[in-house]
Amino acid sequence: PLYLKYNDDSNTDLVGLIDAWGVGFVNELDYEREAEATTAFSVAMKERGLGSVTAPEVMYDFSSKRVLTTRWVDGVRLDASKTNDVPRLCGVALNAYLTMLLDTGTLHCDPHPGNLL
Repeated sequence: PLYLKYNDDSNTDLVGLIDAWGVGFVNELDYEREAEATTAFSVAMKERGLGSVTAPEVMYDFSSKRVLTTRWVDGVRLDASKTNDVPRLCGVALNAYLTMLLDTGTLHCDPHPGNLL
């Protein structure tokens, strides 16, 4: 492979890494899979005592392989909140991410402020 020409002592399987990324990228576009992952995320958080950490409910009747429809969630973005419990909520988010990484093995990788209400 070309990368070995410039870094012949590489101990990383870059081809395998890119192949795995490609599979994940394509799977991300399968909204039926995404719907199942969304539902499983909420169940996993609840089972681990983090019931306040949820994903929007999937509206399966209005979803398909190409369309994912979820219930609207009212709330205030964490970065726009003026309440005094933002540090506590940041702690909840950190706990949720550690739970995902160390316990469930599935990581929700879209932590922008609009997803933290």
